Amino acid sequence: MWSPSQITEKREAKRKSGTFLLLNLWPFAAILMFLLLIFLSNYVPIDFHRPAVADLPKSSYAYQQPGARREDAIRITVTRDGAVYLGQTGMRLQELGPAVQSAIREGADKKVYISADANAKNIDVERVVDELGRAGITQISFLTAQQ
Repeated sequence: MWSPSQITEKREAKRKSGTFLLLNLWPFAAILMFLLLIFLSNYVPIDFHRPAVADLPKSSYAYQQPGARREDAIRITVTRDGAVYLGQTGMRLQELGPAVQSAIREGADKKVYISADANAKNIDVERVVDELGRAGITQISFLTAQQ
């Protein structure tokens, strides 16, 4: 039995492609992975355990301090709100001197690196330096940024 719908079905069957179209996404995925590797190779991880100094004071006479990057370096951070950190641990000023002395006794370098925020109050940094002086620490280096 003949019907008009059979004729339309035959026309549609003639119009359809004989092969199934497949969009190959593997080259696209390979390019994305390549770009990801390029961007990750330039990525410098941020140490979230260390208190971040928003901006270091600038100096035109700054030079490299490779000892500040050592694992056993004594690094004191003074933030803009006056908080003092020895490494990753927050400290009161009274605890700073004995803690630095014990770190030196354990084998750390005798040089202390102070990383103070540019917006920190000078009195906070002076108190840290005075406390280090009371503890007998004379080798103090301030970390700054190049102008």
